Amino acid sequence: MFDTRSIVVAGAVVGTALAIPSVAFANTSCAGAPTLTIANGGGFIPNGSYHVVPRPSDGVPAIFVPQPALPAGGFYIPVTQLSALGIPFTQQAGGNPFQFTCGAPVGATYTAVADALDMNFDFDAKGDSSVLGGSITQWGVANEDGQRAELKYGRGFQLSEGSRTRLTITVPVNYVRVGSAKGGIAGAHGSLSAFSAGIGVGLSVPVSNNWWITPRVSYTLTKASDAIGGDGELVAATVSSNVRLAGFGRGELTMGNMVGYTQTVRAGLSGQDKADYLKQQNFWFRNGLAYQLPLKSRVFGRDTSVRASYVFTLGTKDQLSYRKIHEGAISFGLRMRETEQRTDADLLRVGVMYTHAGNDMMKKADYDSVSLFIGYRF
Repeated sequence: MFDTRSIVVAGAVVGTALAIPSVAFANTSCAGAPTLTIANGGGFIPNGSYHVVPRPSDGVPAIFVPQPALPAGGFYIPVTQLSALGIPFTQQAGGNPFQFTCGAPVGATYTAVADALDMNFDFDAKGDSSVLGGSITQWGVANEDGQRAELKYGRGFQLSEGSRTRLTITVPVNYVRVGSAKGGIAGAHGSLSAFSAGIGVGLSVPVSNNWWITPRVSYTLTKASDAIGGDGELVAATVSSNVRLAGFGRGELTMGNMVGYTQTVRAGLSGQDKADYLKQQNFWFRNGLAYQLPLKSRVFGRDTSVRASYVFTLGTKDQLSYRKIHEGAISFGLRMRETEQRTDADLLRVGVMYTHAGNDMMKKADYDSVSLFIGYRF
């Protein structure tokens, strides 16, 4: 996933890796400055390499062209305007502030962290059970947009008769597509996509009836288009806490907290070679609240409920472009019947989630997405 090859754009089509919220790893640190090389500036721009920086006036990704005769010593040209001027260039993936190692919410690093804290935690779990879920996301950042689809299967095992401690295994599969937005990278390179699959194993231990702690480890393998970074691997280790608080009207409040660590690795299961590997390490802190209110109405003879939640995530250590991520969700659920195995659990839950992340490295490059999700327990 840490492709060292450059992105080449020529003629009247522009591709800027700057605006990709990247779904793959990258070959350099997020702190590195991206560059592009111009070999034929047509007499307008001197040939050479230029750092890509935010234009001071509006934060748009641009290059600064020195012109000593000008009062400012030169001028800025947005990367997206180079093709309009007929200037071909080669862009080095470099320290793209939107690359996968920078914590973009659409990428597998953040997904591994998000999966570790379940705001739909089942405090009254009994016996073995399975959950099948999925989501569809429309995301956008700067001049890029795209879609993400996720399918996730989870299985919980009661370790022994009478024990409430549960072993949980989760297998998420994700597909991310980069759209062909005008001035975007896919407009120059055609279809760009990333596929990731992983496995997470956790042990949920009850401290009391209303407090559970879950240590968890996970591994993710990603296959991605070269133009958005290539292939790579990631491991994560987390500890989460879920606390249920009653006495809030007719509903209940759930408080979730998590601390975690992620690191890119090279175990040899991807197509990544040694030269493309960058060791990226981050600590994560994730905290949220969820309020569930039972409804008086019944659907298909089943009890119903509505749940609203908010989760804030903070990433630290190695440079991240998206360090602070906000999620807000609302969902509607159907409960199991009294004659079924577990009357205390959701049978089906559907909802919508909005995600926002400010970009600490470049203006006008915030990440926003809307997701539709569904989960079925059996």
